[in-house]
Amino acid sequence: MSAETEVVFDGFHPAFRANPYPRYAIVREVTPLYALRPDVHLATRYAEVSAVLTDPDWGHGYDDGINPLRPGVAPEEVPGGIVRMDPPQHTRVRAIVSRAFTPRRVEEITARVEQRVDELLDAAIPAGEVDLVETYARPAPFAIIAEMLGVPVEDYREVMAWSLALVHGTDPDILQTPAQLARRDAARVEFDAYFVELIAMRHKEPRDDMFTDMAAARDAGTATDSELAGLCTALMVGGYETAADVIGTGIVALLRNPDQLALWRERPELARSGVEELLRYEPPVQFTHRVALTERQLAGRTFPRGSGVVVAMAGANRDPAVYTDPDRLDITRFESGTPPPRPLSFGGGVHFCLGSTLGKLEVRLAVDTLLRRAPELALAGAPVWRDTAAFHGLDALPVRLRA
Repeated sequence: MSAETEVVFDGFHPAFRANPYPRYAIVREVTPLYALRPDVHLATRYAEVSAVLTDPDWGHGYDDGINPLRPGVAPEEVPGGIVRMDPPQHTRVRAIVSRAFTPRRVEEITARVEQRVDELLDAAIPAGEVDLVETYARPAPFAIIAEMLGVPVEDYREVMAWSLALVHGTDPDILQTPAQLARRDAARVEFDAYFVELIAMRHKEPRDDMFTDMAAARDAGTATDSELAGLCTALMVGGYETAADVIGTGIVALLRNPDQLALWRERPELARSGVEELLRYEPPVQFTHRVALTERQLAGRTFPRGSGVVVAMAGANRDPAVYTDPDRLDITRFESGTPPPRPLSFGGGVHFCLGSTLGKLEVRLAVDTLLRRAPELALAGAPVWRDTAAFHGLDALPVRLRA
């Protein structure tokens, strides 16, 4: 029996939510492609994961009905439909809001992000001990993307509840209970109806927000209500939950590596490199999947059209062929004159995360400001990891902000 056939991958098991990385390493060390089933393989090495993410002929296949993981499911039935579209539909819909996420536009809202994190810490620090997820990591990026879209403040609580239901429903269907799938699908329907209504309101009362841009696109026939609703969902969930997860898991990583925490405080100019390292060390999205839209070759194997690959960024980001001592947190890793390749946490190719620049800004300012304003920051209890395999983050993080 070969070493490959002796390997058993169990990285999606709930027991490994806090630390799935050794489970990916078991596969990565033995084979570039692990058969989850005959038509779907798992890739955990940087070379294969990067190759799939950057190749436009690896897509999602929903339009053609060839996705082997969710056969017969249309793009509009998948929460955040744009993320599951293939070009040219994906290109057309993404372009509607892409100008809102250019580096220049993101730089323009830096002051607002700084203001928001300071406001949250003004309220949290006097309390002494707080749940950092509830009071800081989640509401900071949520408010920013909600404002950019044009979500009314009075709707924040309901919109966040829908968003979290979708986050909990992003795991492969086979890993979820019927009740979880029902909650996810109900949240998607409610989200879609809510966004379509807001876009219609912007048609009558335009404002300086993305809902107004979407209303103009709908009026011009550039996109349908269903496509725009899926775009809104992707922006709302992806626009804050990934940043919130990196803030939370990043703080845990730093507190568990006090030498790196001290170094960040001593050399705040390392913050940008530090954010890249936090993204590599604890990627907020552990894996995604792609479908061969045409026959493809990968790691010496032929993939017929309609076969799938689960690409594990969590495994690729700790590939020792790319990163020295990959299981060690090192906030200087990406500062050198010849840094290693960027982590794959934001994907690649046509689906590279639209909000990556904004997300990095939010994480950098949130972590940097917290470390500066709470010099006695410490864990006040065990972090509570969210019971999801794809989205990697915390449900709660009890911390002490002052003695």
